[in-house]
Amino acid sequence: MSPTFKQILFLSFFPCFLLYIIFLLSLRPRAQFRLPPAVPPRNGPPPRIAYFVSGTNNDGSRIFRLVLAAYHPRNYYLLHLDQAASGRQREELALLVDSVQVFAAADNVKVVGKADAVNCDGSSPLASVLHGAAVLLRWRNDWDWFINLDASDYPVIPQDDFLHAMSVIPRSYNFMVHSTNATSLDSQVIMDIIVDPRLYLLTKGKMFTGNKKREVPDAFKIFMGSPHVILSQKFIEYAIQGWENLPRILLLYFSNTRAPHKGYFQTLACNSKDFSSTLINSNMRSTVFDSTYQIDLTKSIVLDVNAMQGVAAFVENVSGDNKLLDVIDSQILQRSQQMVSPGGWCLGWSDWGRDPCLQWGDPLVLRPGPAAERFEKHLLNLIGNETIGPSRCDQ
Repeated sequence: MSPTFKQILFLSFFPCFLLYIIFLLSLRPRAQFRLPPAVPPRNGPPPRIAYFVSGTNNDGSRIFRLVLAAYHPRNYYLLHLDQAASGRQREELALLVDSVQVFAAADNVKVVGKADAVNCDGSSPLASVLHGAAVLLRWRNDWDWFINLDASDYPVIPQDDFLHAMSVIPRSYNFMVHSTNATSLDSQVIMDIIVDPRLYLLTKGKMFTGNKKREVPDAFKIFMGSPHVILSQKFIEYAIQGWENLPRILLLYFSNTRAPHKGYFQTLACNSKDFSSTLINSNMRSTVFDSTYQIDLTKSIVLDVNAMQGVAAFVENVSGDNKLLDVIDSQILQRSQQMVSPGGWCLGWSDWGRDPCLQWGDPLVLRPGPAAERFEKHLLNLIGNETIGPSRCDQ
Protein backbone atom coordinates (compact mmCIF):
# COMPACT_ATOMS: atom_id res chain seq x y z
CA MET A 1 0.00 0.00 0.00
CA SER A 2 1.59 3.23 -1.12
CA PRO A 3 2.08 6.19 1.29
CA THR A 4 -0.18 8.33 -0.88
CA PHE A 5 -3.03 5.82 -0.60
CA LYS A 6 -2.58 5.66 3.18
CA GLN A 7 -2.84 9.45 3.38
CA ILE A 8 -6.03 9.46 1.31
CA LEU A 9 -7.53 6.69 3.46
CA PHE A 10 -6.68 8.54 6.67
CA LEU A 11 -8.13 11.82 5.41
CA SER A 12 -11.33 10.01 4.43
CA PHE A 13 -11.71 8.16 7.73
CA PHE A 14 -10.79 10.96 10.17
CA PRO A 15 -13.85 13.25 9.50
CA CYS A 16 -16.17 10.25 9.93
CA PHE A 17 -14.52 9.42 13.23
CA LEU A 18 -14.98 13.00 14.47
CA LEU A 19 -18.66 12.97 13.49
CA TYR A 20 -19.13 9.69 15.39
CA ILE A 21 -17.55 11.16 18.56
CA ILE A 22 -19.75 14.26 18.33
CA PHE A 23 -22.81 12.03 17.92
CA LEU A 24 -21.94 10.04 21.05
CA LEU A 25 -21.42 13.22 23.07
CA SER A 26 -24.78 14.56 21.93
CA LEU A 27 -26.50 11.57 23.53
CA ARG A 28 -25.54 12.60 27.08
CA PRO A 29 -28.06 14.48 29.28
CA ARG A 30 -28.68 17.90 27.80
CA ALA A 31 -29.26 20.02 30.92
CA GLN A 32 -26.66 20.74 33.61
CA PHE A 33 -29.34 21.75 36.10
CA ARG A 34 -33.03 21.06 36.34
CA LEU A 35 -35.64 23.62 37.26
CA PRO A 36 -38.38 22.53 39.65
CA PRO A 37 -41.73 21.61 38.09
CA ALA A 38 -44.09 24.40 37.10
CA VAL A 39 -46.88 25.30 39.50
CA PRO A 40 -50.33 26.61 38.55
CA PRO A 41 -50.87 30.32 39.24
CA ARG A 42 -52.71 31.16 42.44
CA ASN A 43 -54.72 34.27 43.14
CA GLY A 44 -54.41 35.25 39.51
CA PRO A 45 -51.17 36.08 37.67
CA PRO A 46 -47.99 36.48 39.75
CA PRO A 47 -47.17 40.03 40.81
CA ARG A 48 -44.99 42.44 38.87
CA ILE A 49 -42.14 44.27 40.58
CA ALA A 50 -40.87 47.71 39.54
CA TYR A 51 -37.19 47.93 40.49
CA PHE A 52 -35.33 51.23 40.79
CA VAL A 53 -31.62 50.37 40.83
CA SER A 54 -29.26 53.25 41.58
CA GLY A 55 -25.52 53.70 41.80
CA THR A 56 -22.75 56.22 41.49
CA ASN A 57 -19.33 56.54 39.83
CA ASN A 58 -17.96 53.23 38.45
CA ASP A 59 -21.07 51.28 39.51
CA GLY A 60 -22.26 50.44 36.00
CA SER A 61 -20.92 46.88 35.91
CA ARG A 62 -22.28 46.16 39.40
CA ILE A 63 -25.73 47.41 38.43
CA PHE A 64 -25.66 45.30 35.27
CA ARG A 65 -24.73 42.17 37.22
CA LEU A 66 -27.46 42.91 39.77
CA VAL A 67 -30.11 43.20 37.04
CA LEU A 68 -28.98 39.94 35.42
CA ALA A 69 -29.30 38.23 38.81
CA ALA A 70 -32.72 39.72 39.67
CA TYR A 71 -34.21 39.55 36.18
CA HIS A 72 -37.65 38.27 35.26
CA PRO A 73 -39.52 39.28 32.08
CA ARG A 74 -42.64 40.27 34.08
CA ASN A 75 -40.76 42.89 36.09
CA TYR A 76 -39.58 46.39 35.19
CA TYR A 77 -36.10 47.75 35.84
CA LEU A 78 -35.10 51.41 35.85
CA LEU A 79 -31.33 51.90 36.19
CA HIS A 80 -29.82 55.16 37.45
CA LEU A 81 -26.21 56.31 37.70
CA ASP A 82 -26.07 59.64 39.54
CA GLN A 83 -24.16 62.72 38.41
CA ALA A 84 -20.94 61.50 40.02
CA ALA A 85 -20.76 59.04 37.13
CA SER A 86 -19.80 60.35 33.72
CA GLY A 87 -22.08 60.42 30.71
CA ARG A 88 -19.79 57.85 29.14
CA GLN A 89 -20.51 55.44 32.00
CA ARG A 90 -24.24 55.82 31.42
CA GLU A 91 -23.74 55.15 27.72
CA GLU A 92 -21.71 52.02 28.50
CA LEU A 93 -24.44 50.78 30.85
CA ALA A 94 -27.06 51.39 28.15
CA LEU A 95 -24.94 49.42 25.65
CA LEU A 96 -24.69 46.51 28.09
CA VAL A 97 -28.47 46.54 28.50
CA ASP A 98 -28.99 46.63 24.72
CA SER A 99 -26.67 43.62 24.31
CA VAL A 100 -29.03 41.27 26.20
CA GLN A 101 -31.59 39.78 23.82
CA VAL A 102 -34.33 39.18 26.37
CA PHE A 103 -34.05 42.76 27.69
CA ALA A 104 -34.71 44.05 24.18
CA ALA A 105 -37.50 41.56 23.51
CA ALA A 106 -39.35 42.25 26.77
CA ASP A 107 -38.56 45.98 26.65
CA ASN A 108 -38.49 46.14 30.44
CA VAL A 109 -35.01 47.49 31.28
CA LYS A 110 -34.26 51.20 30.88
CA VAL A 111 -31.35 53.47 31.81
CA VAL A 112 -32.06 56.99 33.07
CA GLY A 113 -30.44 59.37 30.60
CA LYS A 114 -30.53 62.57 32.66
CA ALA A 115 -28.97 61.75 36.00
CA ASP A 116 -29.90 63.15 39.40
CA ALA A 117 -27.40 64.74 41.76
CA VAL A 118 -27.22 62.81 45.02
CA ASN A 119 -25.68 63.68 48.38
CA CYS A 120 -26.02 60.70 50.71
CA ASP A 121 -26.58 62.86 53.83
CA GLY A 122 -29.07 65.32 52.36
CA SER A 123 -32.52 65.33 50.85
CA SER A 124 -31.37 64.61 47.29
CA PRO A 125 -31.48 60.79 47.77
CA LEU A 126 -35.18 61.04 48.62
CA ALA A 127 -35.75 63.26 45.58
CA SER A 128 -34.01 60.67 43.41
CA VAL A 129 -36.14 57.78 44.73
CA LEU A 130 -39.35 59.77 44.21
CA HIS A 131 -38.15 60.64 40.71
CA GLY A 132 -37.50 56.98 39.93
CA ALA A 133 -40.92 55.97 41.23
CA ALA A 134 -42.60 58.69 39.17
CA VAL A 135 -40.79 57.57 36.00
CA LEU A 136 -41.83 53.96 36.61
CA LEU A 137 -45.45 55.04 37.08
CA ARG A 138 -45.37 56.95 33.82
CA TRP A 139 -43.51 54.20 31.95
CA ARG A 140 -45.73 51.30 33.07
CA ASN A 141 -48.59 51.31 35.56
CA ASP A 142 -49.39 47.61 35.78
CA TRP A 143 -46.85 46.72 38.47
CA ASP A 144 -47.69 45.85 42.07
CA TRP A 145 -44.67 46.78 44.21
CA PHE A 146 -41.83 49.29 43.97
CA ILE A 147 -38.41 48.17 45.27
CA ASN A 148 -35.35 50.42 45.43
CA LEU A 149 -31.96 48.73 45.25
CA ASP A 150 -28.40 50.01 45.46
CA ALA A 151 -25.50 48.81 43.36
CA SER A 152 -24.14 47.07 46.49
CA ASP A 153 -27.29 44.92 46.85
CA TYR A 154 -27.86 41.42 45.46
CA PRO A 155 -30.77 38.95 45.37
CA VAL A 156 -30.51 35.82 47.49
CA ILE A 157 -33.65 34.14 46.18
CA PRO A 158 -34.58 33.34 42.56
CA GLN A 159 -37.23 35.61 41.11
CA ASP A 160 -39.55 32.64 40.49
CA ASP A 161 -39.40 31.89 44.23
CA PHE A 162 -39.81 35.55 45.17
CA LEU A 163 -42.81 36.16 42.90
CA HIS A 164 -44.42 32.89 43.98
CA ALA A 165 -44.11 33.80 47.68
CA MET A 166 -45.32 37.36 47.12
CA SER A 167 -48.40 36.11 45.27
CA VAL A 168 -50.02 35.14 48.61
CA ILE A 169 -49.47 38.62 50.11
CA PRO A 170 -52.17 41.30 49.74
CA ARG A 171 -50.83 43.72 47.16
CA SER A 172 -51.81 46.68 49.30
CA TYR A 173 -49.14 45.81 51.89
CA ASN A 174 -45.99 47.92 52.33
CA PHE A 175 -42.72 46.56 53.70
CA MET A 176 -40.40 48.97 55.49
CA VAL A 177 -38.40 48.95 58.70
CA HIS A 178 -39.92 51.56 61.00
CA SER A 179 -39.70 52.64 64.63
CA THR A 180 -40.95 55.58 66.67
CA ASN A 181 -38.43 54.97 69.46
CA ALA A 182 -36.01 57.64 68.32
CA THR A 183 -32.38 57.20 69.34
CA SER A 184 -30.25 60.19 70.26
CA LEU A 185 -28.94 60.20 66.68
CA ASP A 186 -32.48 60.15 65.29
CA SER A 187 -33.46 63.04 67.56
CA GLN A 188 -30.47 64.99 66.29
CA VAL A 189 -31.52 64.23 62.71
CA ILE A 190 -35.04 65.45 63.38
CA MET A 191 -34.07 68.69 65.11
CA ASP A 192 -31.16 69.74 62.87
CA ILE A 193 -31.98 72.13 60.03
CA ILE A 194 -29.86 71.43 56.97
CA VAL A 195 -29.84 72.45 53.31
CA ASP A 196 -28.62 70.00 50.67
CA PRO A 197 -26.62 71.93 48.03
CA ARG A 198 -27.20 69.18 45.48
CA LEU A 199 -30.74 70.50 45.12
CA TYR A 200 -29.59 73.80 43.64
CA LEU A 201 -25.86 73.59 42.73
CA LEU A 202 -24.44 71.85 39.68
CA THR A 203 -21.28 70.96 41.57
CA LYS A 204 -21.10 69.22 44.93
CA GLY A 205 -21.20 71.82 47.68
CA LYS A 206 -20.83 71.68 51.43
CA MET A 207 -23.88 70.80 53.48
CA PHE A 208 -25.33 73.87 55.18
CA THR A 209 -26.45 73.38 58.80
CA GLY A 210 -28.51 76.00 60.63
CA ASN A 211 -27.27 77.40 63.95
CA LYS A 212 -30.61 76.74 65.63
CA LYS A 213 -32.58 73.56 66.17
CA ARG A 214 -36.28 73.09 65.65
CA GLU A 215 -38.70 71.41 67.99
CA VAL A 216 -39.88 67.85 67.54
CA PRO A 217 -43.20 68.14 65.65
CA ASP A 218 -46.49 67.45 67.37
CA ALA A 219 -48.72 67.78 64.28
CA PHE A 220 -47.50 64.34 63.20
CA LYS A 221 -45.39 61.54 64.64
CA ILE A 222 -41.91 60.88 63.28
CA PHE A 223 -40.93 57.33 62.34
CA MET A 224 -37.41 56.37 61.24
CA GLY A 225 -36.03 53.26 59.60
CA SER A 226 -34.16 51.94 56.59
CA PRO A 227 -34.04 53.80 53.25
CA HIS A 228 -34.70 50.52 51.45
CA VAL A 229 -38.41 49.87 51.06
CA ILE A 230 -40.96 47.71 49.24
CA LEU A 231 -43.99 49.87 48.51
CA SER A 232 -47.34 49.14 46.89
CA GLN A 233 -48.27 51.03 43.75
CA LYS A 234 -51.20 52.64 45.54
CA PHE A 235 -48.91 54.02 48.24
CA ILE A 236 -46.43 55.29 45.64
CA GLU A 237 -49.28 57.08 43.86
CA TYR A 238 -50.33 58.60 47.19
CA ALA A 239 -46.79 59.81 47.92
CA ILE A 240 -46.36 61.38 44.47
CA GLN A 241 -49.85 62.60 43.60
CA GLY A 242 -50.94 63.32 47.17
CA TRP A 243 -54.73 63.51 47.08
CA GLU A 244 -54.37 64.64 50.71
CA ASN A 245 -51.96 67.37 51.77
CA LEU A 246 -49.97 65.14 54.14
CA PRO A 247 -47.46 63.92 51.51
CA ARG A 248 -46.56 67.51 50.58
CA ILE A 249 -46.39 68.70 54.20
CA LEU A 250 -44.02 65.89 55.14
CA LEU A 251 -41.94 66.35 51.98
CA LEU A 252 -41.43 70.04 52.82
CA TYR A 253 -40.58 69.16 56.42
CA PHE A 254 -38.11 66.41 55.53
CA SER A 255 -36.46 68.45 52.76
CA ASN A 256 -34.55 70.35 55.47
CA THR A 257 -33.75 67.23 57.49
CA ARG A 258 -30.61 65.13 57.42
CA ALA A 259 -31.14 61.77 55.67
CA PRO A 260 -34.89 62.15 55.03
CA HIS A 261 -34.90 58.99 52.89
CA LYS A 262 -34.66 57.08 56.20
CA GLY A 263 -37.90 58.51 57.54
CA TYR A 264 -40.14 60.06 54.90
CA PHE A 265 -41.99 56.96 53.71
CA GLN A 266 -42.24 55.54 57.24
CA THR A 267 -43.67 58.79 58.64
CA LEU A 268 -46.04 59.21 55.71
CA ALA A 269 -47.49 55.71 55.98
CA CYS A 270 -47.81 55.71 59.77
CA ASN A 271 -49.57 59.09 59.85
CA SER A 272 -52.04 58.17 57.10
CA LYS A 273 -55.28 56.50 58.12
CA ASP A 274 -55.41 54.78 54.73
CA PHE A 275 -51.95 53.18 54.94
CA SER A 276 -51.03 52.80 58.62
CA SER A 277 -52.70 49.38 58.64
CA THR A 278 -50.72 48.16 55.61
CA LEU A 279 -47.20 48.27 57.08
CA ILE A 280 -45.03 45.24 57.74
CA ASN A 281 -41.91 45.99 59.79
CA SER A 282 -39.39 44.42 57.43
CA ASN A 283 -37.68 45.20 54.15
CA MET A 284 -36.74 41.57 53.38
CA ARG A 285 -33.02 42.26 53.64
CA SER A 286 -29.96 40.75 55.22
CA THR A 287 -26.51 42.31 55.52
CA VAL A 288 -23.00 40.94 55.38
CA PHE A 289 -22.78 41.62 59.11
CA ASP A 290 -25.76 39.41 60.00
CA SER A 291 -25.41 35.87 61.31
CA THR A 292 -27.62 34.50 58.54
CA TYR A 293 -24.58 33.34 56.60
CA GLN A 294 -20.90 32.80 57.25
CA ILE A 295 -17.85 33.36 55.09
CA ASP A 296 -14.69 31.38 55.86
CA LEU A 297 -11.94 32.57 53.54
CA THR A 298 -9.61 29.78 54.72
CA LYS A 299 -12.03 27.25 53.23
CA SER A 300 -13.06 29.29 50.21
CA ILE A 301 -16.60 30.43 51.06
CA VAL A 302 -19.05 28.52 53.21
CA LEU A 303 -22.53 29.91 52.70
CA ASP A 304 -25.53 29.07 54.87
CA VAL A 305 -27.91 28.96 51.93
CA ASN A 306 -30.94 27.73 53.85
CA ALA A 307 -30.77 30.44 56.51
CA MET A 308 -30.30 33.26 54.01
CA GLN A 309 -33.06 32.12 51.70
CA GLY A 310 -35.44 31.70 54.60
CA VAL A 311 -35.36 35.27 55.91
CA ALA A 312 -34.26 37.58 53.12
CA ALA A 313 -34.85 38.36 49.47
CA PHE A 314 -31.80 40.62 49.18
CA VAL A 315 -28.42 41.00 50.81
CA GLU A 316 -26.83 44.44 51.09
CA ASN A 317 -23.34 45.89 51.50
CA VAL A 318 -21.71 43.32 49.21
CA SER A 319 -20.17 45.74 46.71
CA GLY A 320 -16.91 44.34 45.38
CA ASP A 321 -17.29 40.98 47.18
CA ASN A 322 -17.16 38.96 43.98
CA LYS A 323 -16.46 35.66 45.75
CA LEU A 324 -19.68 35.94 47.71
CA LEU A 325 -21.63 36.95 44.59
CA ASP A 326 -20.18 33.99 42.68
CA VAL A 327 -21.38 31.61 45.40
CA ILE A 328 -24.85 33.17 45.39
CA ASP A 329 -24.97 32.85 41.60
CA SER A 330 -23.91 29.20 41.52
CA GLN A 331 -25.59 27.81 44.65
CA ILE A 332 -28.79 29.86 44.90
CA LEU A 333 -29.63 31.46 41.56
CA GLN A 334 -28.16 28.76 39.26
CA ARG A 335 -26.85 31.64 37.16
CA SER A 336 -23.82 31.48 34.88
CA GLN A 337 -21.64 34.50 34.16
CA GLN A 338 -23.10 37.12 31.82
CA MET A 339 -26.47 35.30 31.79
CA VAL A 340 -29.79 36.13 33.42
CA SER A 341 -31.01 33.96 36.28
CA PRO A 342 -33.04 31.08 34.80
CA GLY A 343 -36.72 30.61 35.59
CA GLY A 344 -39.82 28.85 34.38
CA TRP A 345 -39.91 31.10 31.33
CA CYS A 346 -36.57 29.71 30.06
CA LEU A 347 -37.05 26.80 27.64
CA GLY A 348 -33.55 26.28 26.22
CA TRP A 349 -30.80 23.82 27.13
CA SER A 350 -27.93 24.72 29.46
CA ASP A 351 -25.36 22.16 28.28
CA TRP A 352 -22.10 23.23 26.68
CA GLY A 353 -22.36 26.55 28.50
CA ARG A 354 -25.41 27.62 26.53
CA ASP A 355 -27.87 30.15 27.94
CA PRO A 356 -31.22 28.39 28.58
CA CYS A 357 -32.99 31.75 28.54
CA LEU A 358 -32.21 32.44 24.89
CA GLN A 359 -35.39 30.47 24.18
CA TRP A 360 -38.39 32.02 25.92
CA GLY A 361 -41.68 30.67 27.07
CA ASP A 362 -44.63 31.99 29.04
CA PRO A 363 -43.49 34.46 31.76
CA LEU A 364 -46.57 33.51 33.80
CA VAL A 365 -45.04 30.07 34.37
CA LEU A 366 -43.16 29.92 37.68
CA ARG A 367 -41.01 27.04 38.85
CA PRO A 368 -40.45 27.80 42.54
CA GLY A 369 -37.91 25.74 44.44
CA PRO A 370 -37.66 24.84 48.15
CA ALA A 371 -36.65 28.40 49.04
CA ALA A 372 -40.07 29.67 47.98
CA GLU A 373 -41.86 27.67 50.68
CA ARG A 374 -39.43 28.82 53.39
CA PHE A 375 -39.63 32.44 52.32
CA GLU A 376 -43.42 32.35 52.05
CA LYS A 377 -43.62 30.94 55.58
CA HIS A 378 -41.35 33.74 56.78
CA LEU A 379 -43.57 36.39 55.16
CA LEU A 380 -46.74 34.92 56.63
CA ASN A 381 -45.09 34.86 60.07
CA LEU A 382 -44.16 38.52 59.67
CA ILE A 383 -47.73 39.43 58.83
CA GLY A 384 -49.15 37.26 61.60
CA ASN A 385 -46.85 38.77 64.22
CA GLU A 386 -47.91 42.34 63.44
CA THR A 387 -50.39 44.06 65.72
CA ILE A 388 -54.00 43.55 64.67
CA GLY A 389 -55.86 46.85 64.53
CA PRO A 390 -56.24 50.10 62.62
CA SER A 391 -52.48 50.81 62.80
CA ARG A 392 -49.43 48.55 62.58
CA CYS A 393 -47.01 51.34 63.51
CA ASP A 394 -47.37 51.68 67.29
CA GLN A 395 -45.53 48.59 68.45
